[in-house]
Amino acid sequence: MKLRSLFVVATMAFALLAAGCNLLLEPIEQRFLFRPMSGDPMQLASVAARDNGIEEVRLPTADGVTLHGWLKRPKMAPAGGRFPLVIVFGGVRRETSWIMDRADKPEHWGWLFINYRGFGLSEGEPSERVVLADTRLIYDYAAARPDVDATNLVVLGRSLGTYFTVALAHSRALRGAILATPFDSIAAVGEERYPWLPVGLILNGRYDAATLAPKINVPALFVLAENDDVTPVENGAALARAWGGPQKILTLAGARHYGIERRPEFWSAVTDFLSAIEPATSRRDDYAGQLGTKP
Repeated sequence: MKLRSLFVVATMAFALLAAGCNLLLEPIEQRFLFRPMSGDPMQLASVAARDNGIEEVRLPTADGVTLHGWLKRPKMAPAGGRFPLVIVFGGVRRETSWIMDRADKPEHWGWLFINYRGFGLSEGEPSERVVLADTRLIYDYAAARPDVDATNLVVLGRSLGTYFTVALAHSRALRGAILATPFDSIAAVGEERYPWLPVGLILNGRYDAATLAPKINVPALFVLAENDDVTPVENGAALARAWGGPQKILTLAGARHYGIERRPEFWSAVTDFLSAIEPATSRRDDYAGQLGTKP
């Protein structure tokens, strides 16, 4: 995720924000922050097939847009029972189908991949305002499915998606959160890079995960990249310090922002985290006792 472009144009946006015209900034968000990538329609349309356990999902929103993605059923789904589920919120530029093959453990967990507006086959254009509403819609859809255990919903957010994960954990009941290459706030990241800009005033509290984090008490796994030059490790650690619940931090030695999904230790940590927090009735206290220290 490249944040530099957002701050290059931020001086032009300052007057608009000062006037409270947040809606006028949404085209700037779409172009410089989300940077949607649609992908190959034919390839995306072929992802779901009856014999691969992947179900195509289309979600209509209240404003007439259809979100698109996939539910990957667990390899060891209980017969007639409900399975725990990981909901994935991606970063910028890339739609989420590419990661689907890697997300396969624990084998009794399902995975839900719904692309942001403008990504993959999802319609519309993204912004903080609409994506926040969309994430709640995605959660409500997952929790209402008869084959999903609504008491065991975990969200995995990557980069920009970590902000939407934190916001959802603040507004909905999650079993846990996985935050990969997170940041405390875009304002904090921007102020370090552009000290001559009044970034805090420009962004006016937007994309601020650290403000929400102390109010969240579910377990969290923080995955930081040691040499991250997009969402620096210091900003991820700051979010971890603000987190209100038990947590574990994994710092990937030598890793940069991109490509952490190709690291086996990333998926090992995800698998261990999911195994540690279930079932909802008994394992959370064990996890808190083992991993509840603050960084």
